Amino acid sequence: MMKYNFGDVFEDVTKKGTKIPRMEYLAEGKYPVIDQGKEFIGGYTDNYDGIFNDVPAIIFGDHTRILKYVDTPFFIGADGVKILAPKLAGANCKYLYYALQKVYVPDTGYNRHFKWLKEADIVVHDVNKQNEIVGQLDLLTSMMNKHQLLLDRYDELVKSRFVEMFGDPVVNTHGWEKTRLADKCDIVTGNTPSRKVKEYYGSNIEWIKSDNITDAKILTTATEYLSEKGEEVGRTVEAGSILMTCIAGSLRSIGNVAIADRKVAFNQQINAIIPNEQNTHFMYEQFRLSKDYICSGVNMALKGILSKGQLSEIEFVFPPIDLQKQFADFAAQADKSKLTIQKSMDNLREMRDSLLQEYFG
Repeated sequence: MMKYNFGDVFEDVTKKGTKIPRMEYLAEGKYPVIDQGKEFIGGYTDNYDGIFNDVPAIIFGDHTRILKYVDTPFFIGADGVKILAPKLAGANCKYLYYALQKVYVPDTGYNRHFKWLKEADIVVHDVNKQNEIVGQLDLLTSMMNKHQLLLDRYDELVKSRFVEMFGDPVVNTHGWEKTRLADKCDIVTGNTPSRKVKEYYGSNIEWIKSDNITDAKILTTATEYLSEKGEEVGRTVEAGSILMTCIAGSLRSIGNVAIADRKVAFNQQINAIIPNEQNTHFMYEQFRLSKDYICSGVNMALKGILSKGQLSEIEFVFPPIDLQKQFADFAAQADKSKLTIQKSMDNLREMRDSLLQEYFG
């Protein structure tokens, strides 16, 4: 086992890739476009000229810090994508992909992060050990992917049940009366207590940011907290509220939602929707199914903001409360099953992280 500088292990071959602008992505096509987004494939193209054939290779999202191992020919997205190829003789590309997962790259927002990656030292074992490590980590990754597939299927089941009971909420196939959101729910935009006042920050209440609104139904735990004084000047909501991203670096992030299961404070990149008589879980699912509709009035060329005023005017369906509760009961049963799967997945993730620490720490 030896340690090497990043530049001795990897070659930046981004210039050999052909960039496809997002506006030219196809929903289906012959060849994948790999970008820095969360989804492994950002889109497709039918072009062949300029395809990157020197695979396997590793993709690094300069803005997102996302790593992807790609073993089929591909094109790259036009923004913030780095293609890394093994430079060290005898190095297993998949092994190096796992090694990079252990490199600490700080989150500095929508900035460039490649400079942090280039400062890393890479632990390299002998070839046989590399293959053994890849086998172990591939097995755990495969098991995690199967768990994720089950979680996704439960999400689809809940979505299908919603559409069965209420129809498509945007097209309004069931003909419900549509009403402005502000007529049925309270809407609050978060804020940031002055950074100049250190006493505003402490350990009293979580201060939620857009990063805490993920694919998960419930808000993730904040990394920063406000003090009691900070809470007084901040904006807070109680459990049962829905938090929606209203400012983001890309349209894909605007309109993301999560439920607060505890009282939290939140920043100005988030609008909180506080249901009055409406059911939180019904509203959450309606927002998820209506994301494109919600974002249809957002102009990314003009700062890309979904203001409180814009959100207030959007019309949604509000079926009878007893039907909303019936749906919520169904969703709750699905959530219980998902929780069991998620716990198993968390155990697998702990095992994987332990191995990453053992081999690359």
